[in-house]
Amino acid sequence: MYAPGAVAATDTSPEPDETLTAILHRVLAQTAFLLYEDGNSQAAALLADVEDIEHLPSDLSEEGEDVALIVPLYLVARFTKEVLAAIRPLLVHVAARHDLLVDNVSAIPALPATGDDWRQSLQEKLINKTSPSQYPRPRAKEAAATLSRDGFTFESRQQILVYEALKRAQAQLPQNSTIAIFPLPRARVGGGSTWAPDFLVTASGRVGVIEVGEPRHHEHFAADASLDRLCRNSGIAHIERILVEGFSADEADALVRQFLTRLHEHR
Repeated sequence: MYAPGAVAATDTSPEPDETLTAILHRVLAQTAFLLYEDGNSQAAALLADVEDIEHLPSDLSEEGEDVALIVPLYLVARFTKEVLAAIRPLLVHVAARHDLLVDNVSAIPALPATGDDWRQSLQEKLINKTSPSQYPRPRAKEAAATLSRDGFTFESRQQILVYEALKRAQAQLPQNSTIAIFPLPRARVGGGSTWAPDFLVTASGRVGVIEVGEPRHHEHFAADASLDRLCRNSGIAHIERILVEGFSADEADALVRQFLTRLHEHR
């Protein structure tokens, strides 16, 4: 563990006109570097992802104040008890050298930026499938390879199961009457909304869409209905949402056959 006494004696007293926010961000930066120098690169890297830092009064007046690290929602779980236990003593020490008394350190999610049109904005995000958990993030090469087929990178094993079933169906069709498979394309549909369906399939002059998903909550039904209407108005004949969790390859084949039959029969 890093020994506070080993720090070179430097004047860390805040400037008279320095704001509390500026001091807190300096404390954050110096704590991150001390963690790195102490060999804890994981905790240092997590502090580098902190968006903001807040000084909150403690519930107990005789104790110091609490510091909240503001981080993206998906990172909160990475600030485990062990990580926070490594961060706390160094941050408390650095804060004290800036004349700040800190007792506890926690990680809390950053609040989303919203406006008066938040309902419309949220509806568009539900339709466009752009929730924060779906933002592109760095992925290990091993994971990327596991979820790749034929040069396409998928988001789940369920998508791969459906893709393989579509390929098998394609292989059984004659060359002059086959299907085309478009995994995870991006489209701009009527009204200016962007959309990324799991699979777009063309067959006999018709266009269909397969969405591979989990059981939807009731609040998503309206978004699904709005999206279906926009797609049909844009010329997509058939949209099918299928659940393949725990399905075998044969069961996925049966679902794909049913989808293609409905697409061919659509009028």
